[in-house]
Parts: sequence; structure tokens; C-alpha cells
Amino acid sequence: MKHVVVFSADLHGNELQYRKLVKFAISKSADSLIIGGDLAPLKAHGKRFIYDQRAFLSKRLPRILSPLKRKLPNCQVYLIMGNDDCACNIDVLEVSNYFHFISGRRLRLTGDFDIVGYSYVPITPFMLKDWEKFDLSEVPEDSALRYVVRKVVNYRLYGYKSSLEGLRKFRFTKTMEGEYSIQKDLKNSIYIKNPEKTVYVIHTAPDNTRLDVRYDGMHVGSMAVRLFIEQHQPYLTLHGHIHETVAISGEFKEEIGNSLCLSAGNDNFGNYKPNDLSILIFDLYNLKSVKRQII
Repeated sequence: MKHVVVFSADLHGNELQYRKLVKFAISKSADSLIIGGDLAPLKAHGKRFIYDQRAFLSKRLPRILSPLKRKLPNCQVYLIMGNDDCACNIDVLEVSNYFHFISGRRLRLTGDFDIVGYSYVPITPFMLKDWEKFDLSEVPEDSALRYVVRKVVNYRLYGYKSSLEGLRKFRFTKTMEGEYSIQKDLKNSIYIKNPEKTVYVIHTAPDNTRLDVRYDGMHVGSMAVRLFIEQHQPYLTLHGHIHETVAISGEFKEEIGNSLCLSAGNDNFGNYKPNDLSILIFDLYNLKSVKRQII
């Protein structure tokens, strides 16, 4: 049994990187291509920002993927949104024939494995808040101080949420911390079902790993995702969000108990030279086969 997976994330509408990704998947006869969030471009502002992303997701992305569908008609494409993607454009992803949109959804990946996606990240210093939440609602005692520091240093509680009418002002409140969090989301049955036979595509990385290191050396991953992995021991988790983490930590994988966690560590501008693309390729049935390549 073999199932070849190609994975990357954080392309942010870089069409050169997308074409490289498609060409690579074709060359490797991939069975699945997975894109772990931050799909659309960031070039515009205001309402134009929303509609430029909408045009990319509805028109440009299917065209870019079309060679893959022609040459490998059985290769399935799975993707999630990331924190820089406008959530009001979900509708154009849900109706596409070119890919499966799996943010908040569980699908059959093979006869043996499911795939499920999760787009939310802990609150960031950035302004778009569509895919941000408080990390924890119930803070473990041994993490309390670190969590307080994280919120003080890294959380911007105000910003904008997207709608087809434009960007609207938004602010997180203290009440939201207790009611809406990544920790609470991950208790949903869609995520805790059969973890040992599930591939989790989670935009944020687990906290305090080699996959969540920011440019300044600070760990900015999700404490809730880490707790989830420690408790449920999923077969495989795939992450993005922190573009520079692999370049800084020197490692694209982390083992948490029996779970293997991976990040392509891709940057839409290129980590090592302009427009280079960082990708992972592996056999789903032999995770020791995983390799990171720069193309």
C-alpha cells in the first residue's frame, strides 16, 4: 500500500510558487496534494483586498491547478484557509470542482485514513481577525504564566473581519476568551474521532516546538493544539503559518509522543532565494519517508 502526498502552505497567491507546486506533484505522480492555508494574495487594501482574494480563489487558482487535474485526474487536492485569507470568500471554495475545502470538515482520504482541517490561529499582531481566536479557555496551571506573557506580547485584540460589503471593525472581549477558543473547538467530535487514523491539517503549529519559531526566536504556536496532540496522539499533523520556522530551527518535523508533526516552512517570497518553494513529500503509509525539498 502506498499513497504519495505533497504538502506546502503559505503561498499567499504567489502564482510562480503554485505552478512549481503543481509541476512537482505531477512529476511525483502524487495521490494527494495538500495546501495548509494562506492561499490568497495580500497585495490590495480594504474592499479591494477582499475581492482580489475572491477573484484569485474562484478563477486563478482553478486555472493554475488545471494541469494537475488533466495529467493526474485521480490526484485529489485538499486545502484550508489561513489567517490571512478572508473568510467571507469560503463560498467560492465550497463549490469548486478542483479541490476539497476542508476547514472544519472531515473527509475520507484513503480507505484507511481521514483528513480534517482547522484554520484558526491564536490571536496575532496582525489586523485581519477572521481566523483568530483565544488559544485557551481553561488554562493548565503549569502554562498559566506563559499564557499570560503570550497574550501580553503577541495578542492584538482589535482589527477587522471581512464581509462582502467590506472590512468591519472588530475587537476581542474577555467574555470571548471563555466561550470561543481553539481549545474548545478541538473538543468537537469532528476532531477527536479516530485520531490514530486521521491526518490533521492545522494552519497554526503546536506551541514550543521546532515548527513555531518566529524570526525573533519566540515560540508563537498554539498551546491548545499542543495539548490536543499530547492527549489524542493523532497519526499525522501538517502545519504552516510561521514561514521562517524551519529556516531558524533547522528542522521540519517534531514528534510529540507517537504523533508526527510537520511543517513545510514555506515563505511566499522564498526562504533562501526569491520565489523558491518549500514542500514536503511522503508516503502516507510510511511516514519515515518524509522529505523536505526546496524548488
